Amino acid sequence: MNPKNIDNVIKELTKAEHAYYVLNSPIMSDGEYDKLFNELKQYEIANPSQVKTYSPTQRVTGTPDNAFDQIEHKQRMYSLDNAENTNDITKWFERLEKITDQKLYPISLEPKIDGLAISITYKDGILQQGLTRGDGVIGEDVTHNVKTIMNIPLRLNVLKKGVLEIRGEVYMPTESFNNLNKKRKKDEETLENLKSLETPTQEEKSLIAQIRSEGFSTFINSRNAAAGSLRQKDSSITSKRDIRLLAYQLIDHSNADTFSSHDEQITSLKEYGFETNEIYLMNSIEEIQNTLLIIEKQRNNYAYQIDGVVMKINSTHIQDELGFTAKSPRWAIAYKFQAEEQTTKLIDIKLQTGRTGAVTPVAVLKPINVGGALVSFASLHNPDEISRKDLRINDYVVVRRAGDVIPEVVSSLAKRRDGSQTKWKMPTLCPCGEFKINFPEDEKVPRCTGGTLCKIAKKESIIFFASRTGLEIDGMGKETIESLMKFNLISELEDIFNLKYEDLIKLPQWEKRKASNLITAIEKSIESPPSRLLTALGIRFIGKRTASLLIQNFGSIDDILKAKDEQLENIHGISSSVINSLNNWKTVNKNIHTLNVLKQKGFVFEEVRKVTSSKISGKTFVITGTLQQSNRQDFINIIEQNGGSVTTSISKNTDFLISGENPGSKLKKAVELKVEVISEKEILDLIT
Repeated sequence: MNPKNIDNVIKELTKAEHAYYVLNSPIMSDGEYDKLFNELKQYEIANPSQVKTYSPTQRVTGTPDNAFDQIEHKQRMYSLDNAENTNDITKWFERLEKITDQKLYPISLEPKIDGLAISITYKDGILQQGLTRGDGVIGEDVTHNVKTIMNIPLRLNVLKKGVLEIRGEVYMPTESFNNLNKKRKKDEETLENLKSLETPTQEEKSLIAQIRSEGFSTFINSRNAAAGSLRQKDSSITSKRDIRLLAYQLIDHSNADTFSSHDEQITSLKEYGFETNEIYLMNSIEEIQNTLLIIEKQRNNYAYQIDGVVMKINSTHIQDELGFTAKSPRWAIAYKFQAEEQTTKLIDIKLQTGRTGAVTPVAVLKPINVGGALVSFASLHNPDEISRKDLRINDYVVVRRAGDVIPEVVSSLAKRRDGSQTKWKMPTLCPCGEFKINFPEDEKVPRCTGGTLCKIAKKESIIFFASRTGLEIDGMGKETIESLMKFNLISELEDIFNLKYEDLIKLPQWEKRKASNLITAIEKSIESPPSRLLTALGIRFIGKRTASLLIQNFGSIDDILKAKDEQLENIHGISSSVINSLNNWKTVNKNIHTLNVLKQKGFVFEEVRKVTSSKISGKTFVITGTLQQSNRQDFINIIEQNGGSVTTSISKNTDFLISGENPGSKLKKAVELKVEVISEKEILDLIT
């Protein structure tokens, strides 16, 4: 091999990868590929200055990346509105006909793959960056892992100057998903056996470390498996997982008018070397309905999980005219399949206690495959549901599962009872074994009376606090927390920040690197913004969105806790349930103590406000009547993005009332309180 033919070798290997992973038609044996690959690798090792970024050898770096950078998308990645039935599709179509006079047909249909949306950027034909969808505006940089996906070209088959963005779904084939779960189950058994050894050998220690680094808990579905694989810190682990990409959109940032239709984009994606889904062009509602039925009947024939069908106006010019709402494109909608159902046996009913003290019954089932996942447990929601459905131990039951939704028991098959069935009786004690269960008024779900003293609720709160939804403390998953609690290193949430490196390395199977990484991750979590900390506290009804809304309006956690009910009621999106939950939480001395400790540890409770020159920054608005230029939520988003806030009721603290058509009583009250009344156009003029 020499400098003159290195590019030919790369082309030959790339062509072989495309034939194998995209076309499913190998042109080279495994032995031939490995031989040529190794020759190229050895040449590059000897000549590092000649290594190309698009060489197949550069797919796996093997270098762990401790964090995923947050990067803004060039164009927002919207989610899709859902259609639950064909009537919803007809209504969607009728809405579009009112917006445009142009012919909407043809409409493209394509199977909706149950995967993880990503965006991949190419510059002059060379892969530059891969981002997850994230919240649609900002995604995580997973470039090092994207490069390991074998059906994603590092260099496009057809080189093109400028910047191209490819969007698609990362997925794991069903067969690969099942094989991965089998391996992880076996690894879990191996780990349990190795952990019982008093003096494991160095080889056994290495195996323990390997299993822990790669993970051993089974995935609930193929989507979670694909997402977990793509978000690995070490790309060498990702490379061992069979994840792939199905591309569905091509954006030419150098020329916005490159494509006139969606099917043109799909054709170009194939030419560039991407795997795509089959698309169907429909010219009537009847054709659409018939094709939906056909695809739904064939859903189990696909090599991957599909959970619906995506419909798009095929013309990109009409797409541009229709535009977007605050959340989704108007020109596309996702038809969701009906949830899959299977029959199995109800072996037992057990209770589980959550972080808020809620005690819920769970069905223990004879394992069965439902919707592409092996189901052994299912939600029973509350004791009333068990009575209403007349569920009995040993019953044959119908189990339903759809997407990421927790499987549920739909009904029992009373006709199949043989006399071995027994009725279930609600226990009086929480699973923690220390406190009684009570039924609060106006609630169907019973609760542990132990409150913050319940050991299970406390453990679940700590797990949530450190989880991805909470502060995302890397390396502090459920198993680690249970181990730290077992060895009395933590018993309260705030104890996490008292952990010391020298204590961790004394624990069984804790090596220096693992201990050091955890301490680093804990220290980094202290930098979390106040909205994330508020979410992590796990206050009932206060999730990510509500926490952000509260911080946005009050500026700090301290001021939120001091806020009066009237102030909270005036915030659009804050319900009475949130207010009651917040009031109950802050009356518990233990919770306030935890907050004080976290503040002492260095957590910032006050949001750093961005300086904005917007004319509406700091102003309070109320909306009344029907808006004509946009929907109400769009307007609320625009106001909030420019530093204003929207409340639901008029008061002397209101700066402006935005009045649409047919205003209600708020207009009269605004006049009485001398609140300035403005139109949609006037508010837009203030902003622009």
